[in-house]
Amino acid sequence: MSYALLEKACSRCKPSSIRTYWANIKALSKVAGHDETPAGAGWLSGKLLSAIRAMPLNRFKRFATAGVKAAQMYKVKKPAWNKAAAEASERYSRVRETGKRTKREAQNWPQDGYRALAKLASELHTELQHLEKKKTWTNSDLYHYQRYLIVLFYSKHALRGDLADVRHKKPYGPNWIQPDGKAFKMHIGEHKTSRAHGPIRLSLGPEISAALRTFLPQLRRLTTHGYLLSTLRTGNRLQRQDMLRLIRNTTKQRLNKNIGVQLIRVLKVTGAQLQIDAAKKLQQEMGHSASMQRKYISR
Repeated sequence: MSYALLEKACSRCKPSSIRTYWANIKALSKVAGHDETPAGAGWLSGKLLSAIRAMPLNRFKRFATAGVKAAQMYKVKKPAWNKAAAEASERYSRVRETGKRTKREAQNWPQDGYRALAKLASELHTELQHLEKKKTWTNSDLYHYQRYLIVLFYSKHALRGDLADVRHKKPYGPNWIQPDGKAFKMHIGEHKTSRAHGPIRLSLGPEISAALRTFLPQLRRLTTHGYLLSTLRTGNRLQRQDMLRLIRNTTKQRLNKNIGVQLIRVLKVTGAQLQIDAAKKLQQEMGHSASMQRKYISR
């Protein structure tokens, strides 16, 4: 089954979303016992749906959505899968609204919360500082310093998987990174909620900027693909699903916690809970919205 068929079936989806759907469809087909995604929709069975219903909520939600997208790709109707996806989404929303940690979140919640990522980045940097004095890197050097850069980035900015889609040279496309004086700026024009909220613009701080000044010259010497992240063996562009796997593997090895970007986002917002509550309290006192509250700020 071809990726192009999914693109055609999901013509209004963002390319990053299509890549995620495709990765999840392939993963779902492996749950069904197939090494390759089948050419027909017969494997989207009631038995498979029952199996994913028994999984933790995050996986149930992910695979139910994958089943819906696969059915669209095959141009068949699978109402049971649509119902399951809606149910999973509703259950997930209810859990998030309670503010209570899911079982999986509780199991993988680091002792220091979001700060654990900054500590991990510092540890990785200590191990790799010798590379900052090395003139010519190998692909292995590049990959290991890149792992530090990824952890450092997510310890400051809790994006989804969009870092894997960032380009560092022309043609930049919608997601790019460029120098901004002594620092760097990042523009994420294509992301999950870009239609509703517009592009994400980040001014990268001194730690990330210093790492980039070390990393980018070696990246440009060793690769030609134009993206910020590369694979270890071939030096090709690192795909989103592989970057996400790298994050989970690194946190599991170093923190004994399986932390993905969804949990990173939860960790960051949880760490800012006091500021969020204070802002909400002020909105209620003033009797206006968050957008109106910003208009009252005098700089």
